[in-house]
Amino acid sequence: MQSRSFLAGATLAVGSYVLAAGVVAYALPGATTSAPLLHADRQAHDHPHGHGHSHGHAHFDPDQAEQLTGPFGAHGDRHPPAQVFATAEDGLTERRRRSMSAKSGHFRALSATLLSEAGGDDIVQIHADALALLGSQIDRLFEIASPAPDGAAGALPAIWDAPERFALYTAAFADEAARFAQTVRDGGDLVNGLHDLRYYCVACHADFRQR
Repeated sequence: MQSRSFLAGATLAVGSYVLAAGVVAYALPGATTSAPLLHADRQAHDHPHGHGHSHGHAHFDPDQAEQLTGPFGAHGDRHPPAQVFATAEDGLTERRRRSMSAKSGHFRALSATLLSEAGGDDIVQIHADALALLGSQIDRLFEIASPAPDGAAGALPAIWDAPERFALYTAAFADEAARFAQTVRDGGDLVNGLHDLRYYCVACHADFRQR
């Protein structure tokens, strides 16, 4: 693992490549010290990757909270219960959206560790391995044709119209995610490793995601 002083010194380089990358893909992370990155991160989180589903809680009746019991007493879950999806396409789209959000969380955690004095360098490997595992399964998020409706943010029909081309992108991301996890394990260049991984995310979104 690289020293904290080296990682802190690399902050400027990270900021440069992130700003050059423009709008991030697959809900990529933002550093807490950068307003443009926070804005891009919020945009990525706010726009689902596929069909739109409402997940707001403003009109949820707290009396309908599901009562859960356990060793710490009974507690009501105020979040809306999981909806039953009308079609397999809708269910897969929601799974894809949630999976992309999970990748976003791991990217953000990596950024928070590399670009701060928060400590927790040992946790970097956990997040890198999680990205590699999620990356190895990315094709399964597109097994059923489920493009976003016209005018809505999400997956483009080109994913299913040109599956061989799309597979090149997903395979490249999976390979790079595995390579980054190994880079962390070997104590290699994490800054450039994360940069390379993000490139494949940005490229895939540019060609296969409707904004």
